[in-house]
Amino acid sequence: MQAVIRSAGAQVNLVVGPMVALIGVAALLAGVVLSIVLETIWFLMFLIPAAMGIGAGLLLLRGARRSRLQIDPEGFTWCGFAGAEQSLRWQEIHQLLPPPPASRRVVAIAQLRDGRQVEVRALWESPTSPAVLLGPSDHSRAQNVLLGAHRAWLAGHR
Repeated sequence: MQAVIRSAGAQVNLVVGPMVALIGVAALLAGVVLSIVLETIWFLMFLIPAAMGIGAGLLLLRGARRSRLQIDPEGFTWCGFAGAEQSLRWQEIHQLLPPPPASRRVVAIAQLRDGRQVEVRALWESPTSPAVLLGPSDHSRAQNVLLGAHRAWLAGHR
């Protein structure tokens, strides 16, 4: 089973990131043009907010592309908005458990055969997202796909 799951927040950031970067580029161009046309250097003050806008837009775009849960026949790989990419192979996993109700960012908890537990934090959502403000995040689709893939692997290896 092959699947790539992204959060709603990551999908929104694929649009918002380039828009913020374009606003930063527009501010940069406006500052340079106004400084040349009006022959004063005061409009170069736009350079700092322009650089911040470009950087913020690129950060949002990078985070949106990284935040995912990728399932394949050998296991699954996940990566949040920030941090290193992590992966688990099906043969390492004893069972997959649902996260506690209070956790907003955990898709599942993988209980490994050696007794360790690993939180799968793949689907990042902005703390100011309307979906998050209205209640706890719903990762049931990602949980169902992940549990279904694990069940399918177990059925094929018994």
